[in-house]
Amino acid sequence: MPVRTFIWPLALVLVIAVLAGGGVWLSQREQDGLKAGTLISETASEALVGRTAEVRVPWGSLRVTVSEPIEQTEDGKQAGPGASLVGVQVALDGPEDLLVADRLPGGAMQDPTFTLVADEEEYLLEGLTGWVEGHEIAQVARRQYVALKGEPAEISLHVGYDGVDQVVDGLTGDVDRDAAEPLYELGFANGAQPCGDPLWSPGASDVGDNVTTCVVTSSAQRPYVAGLGWAPEGRNWMVVTVLTGAPTEFEGPDGTYEVADATSTYLLDARAPEESFALNDALPTGAAEDTNDPQVLVFEVDPDRPTGQFEVRTQLTGETEVTTGKKGNRKTRTETFEALVAQGAFV
Repeated sequence: MPVRTFIWPLALVLVIAVLAGGGVWLSQREQDGLKAGTLISETASEALVGRTAEVRVPWGSLRVTVSEPIEQTEDGKQAGPGASLVGVQVALDGPEDLLVADRLPGGAMQDPTFTLVADEEEYLLEGLTGWVEGHEIAQVARRQYVALKGEPAEISLHVGYDGVDQVVDGLTGDVDRDAAEPLYELGFANGAQPCGDPLWSPGASDVGDNVTTCVVTSSAQRPYVAGLGWAPEGRNWMVVTVLTGAPTEFEGPDGTYEVADATSTYLLDARAPEESFALNDALPTGAAEDTNDPQVLVFEVDPDRPTGQFEVRTQLTGETEVTTGKKGNRKTRTETFEALVAQGAFV
């Protein structure tokens, strides 16, 4: 009996010790792994396995990959108990993926935002930003993982740019492009074309054979212009670059007038531009300027518009010296004359 009395308390102590030790072990195990909501950034030196889609933003074509729910990252970081990981990788392979990015003076390109949505829970992936560096685009792939509760039934990635979201279905790779659809249909800019013969207001004309000329150096429709934003729904921006070629002199009632002032206005399909500026004003700091300093006009147009009339109307103030009076009493005065010269092209 004394022996038994000794053994039972000892057995009870051993049981308690085992349970306590097991509790510590289980507690430690629960602390292992990444908790739901944790974001992990890793290098993207290799391709991520998952659904890949092309997503265009105004300055480039991004290759976006969303993985299925997995247990660990490429670097071996484990999801915690009852959690899984979803990885997102974004890549811009090289210069061939860059798109023409029109912008106003002072207008800047933007970084897109990336938001993972899993069963209606949103996770902003800040580790995927940092593409825009001034006027340059960094061509470095980026990868970030999100630790999630369980294995979500629905996963999507929202790629935002200046108020427009495109949605990548994480299970199929399909993309809802929304208002960014025109970015996938960009056409080449039209080449240079001369304007037609100048039309002068009454009493004015070109001097001799020095015919006033203008050249439309390019024209293209764009859905987005930095500094102006997305075109209104169902519309596009038409970006026209032109060398106006304003004359330095013209013929008027009192002979040849030197141009003291010249102001040009522009119309496309009889409508004024939304914005106009000198091309050199929009160049990055340090960029070589165009000695011709062409003008850039941005019009709002119907994407399906037929070729229409582009007009340049230049108001000229000319000055000439006129001598009056008889010999010995002659006086010279400056006479001014206002003239208008108009030219057009089909764009």
